[in-house]
Amino acid sequence: MVKAKEKKLLSKEEYLKSLPVIREMKPDELSNFAELFHIEKVMKGRYVFEDGGSCIWIYFVCEGRVKLLTHSPEGRDFILRMVSQNDIISDNGILFQRNPECRYSAKAHETSVVAKITSSDLMSILDQRPDLFKYYSQVIDQHLSESYINLRNMAFEKVERRIARHLIQFAKNTGDKTEYGIKLGVKLSRQEIANLTGTTIETAIRVMSKYKKMKIIVEKEGYIYISDRHRLVVIAEEL
Repeated sequence: MVKAKEKKLLSKEEYLKSLPVIREMKPDELSNFAELFHIEKVMKGRYVFEDGGSCIWIYFVCEGRVKLLTHSPEGRDFILRMVSQNDIISDNGILFQRNPECRYSAKAHETSVVAKITSSDLMSILDQRPDLFKYYSQVIDQHLSESYINLRNMAFEKVERRIARHLIQFAKNTGDKTEYGIKLGVKLSRQEIANLTGTTIETAIRVMSKYKKMKIIVEKEGYIYISDRHRLVVIAEEL
């Protein structure tokens, strides 16, 4: 069996110039600030950081996807958010509150590359560039808005609607059109769907089986395809 060729890491500058906030810098500025960043490759299933650990870094996802997790006392995981390429993991309250411990864990959903910078170094950059601070704030504001919507859905919406909305969101953020429908760019197990939507794995299996029988979705090689987006939207928006 021929082993797949490992993807070569890019230079630090090549990773940084595509990232939010950083990509607004001019090339000479990027060169000056690049030494403040560290690039790390994180294998699938490994932690970028863990709940309760030292929290001094702000992370940018350069490649791959990272899931943010919180853990129950019984050991059950709940996925707070899936962070895709060119997004920020920065809502641990370390810019202003200086919380010394991480409030959740970040785990590589697939082999990923992250760039990290200490909160003090990022604050130094943002102090020098108020326009970048504004952009950074807009990104965090979007994250907060998504969190509030997810919490509202968890509290009041039926599980069928919650799962439908997450599938639609993944289609929007990662989907590609194919002959079978919109292919989600991330593999999601039934357990991960349950963790995302705050339900049990049994319920997630039941709902996904229902969607397959309704021909709303199909699955091939571990990927979910939305074959009838209109019907899924109707479920997501029905009163």
